[in-house]
Amino acid sequence: MNLTTRINLILGAIFLLGLVLVIVVVSYSLPAELASKTLVSFIVSMAAIFLILFLVINIVIRRLVLKPVSQVVRMADEISDGNLRNPEIKVTGNDEIAEMLHAFNRMRRSMIKLAQMMQRLKAQGNTKT
Repeated sequence: MNLTTRINLILGAIFLLGLVLVIVVVSYSLPAELASKTLVSFIVSMAAIFLILFLVINIVIRRLVLKPVSQVVRMADEISDGNLRNPEIKVTGNDEIAEMLHAFNRMRRSMIKLAQMMQRLKAQGNTKT
């Protein structure tokens, strides 16, 4: 399941939960004082649910998107400085971020092969002269 589908499922669940709460609150025929208390409790519960969902979505996005992207940025900086000795980035999953990490690891392996080829050509050039 890719990242976009996961986010859509989370947002759909949020919508359905809010809809169920609205139906439950609206379905009661209450006196004005009790209706006011119910409205306040509804608003507080919706705020709490929103806060919890905000934190959960933030953590999920941080783990699924920001952490792998920051790994790629760090590794790209090291490769641009000539450091090709670090291990490949560990890839889990099969979403768009995993595809990006696989592509980055392939590029890193190609850079290593290119550097080795250049060293061999340089060594061959030095032995001929």
